[in-house]
Amino acid sequence: MNRKQIKLAARVGGFLATVTIIILSIVPGSMRPHTGAPPELEHVAAYALAAALLTVGYDNKRYLAVIALFLSILSAVLEIAQIQIPGRNAAVLDFVVSSIGAVIGCFLAWVALRVLSRNFA
Repeated sequence: MNRKQIKLAARVGGFLATVTIIILSIVPGSMRPHTGAPPELEHVAAYALAAALLTVGYDNKRYLAVIALFLSILSAVLEIAQIQIPGRNAAVLDFVVSSIGAVIGCFLAWVALRVLSRNFA
């Protein structure tokens, strides 16, 4: 795969990861799959993955804050929406750890991109 194909695949993957987060956040609690991991870890991992993929897909330093902010706002909206969903509850902690996951994902992907660009330039 060339660089352009990798960026496109990462954009599609980031979009699909974001859609998956949305779907799993708005289904009733009884329909949501559970990994067995602590919920906070699930939030961090999901948002970090989406953020990392979007960061690779939109490999531009100025988009880092936009991606992290978008995912943080999405997390807040989804937490508020969960108030009306049976078997779900909104939690400030979930919003916080999701936002942290988004920042971690952006940061780690950005660092990885910089390291790879130096090694393969």
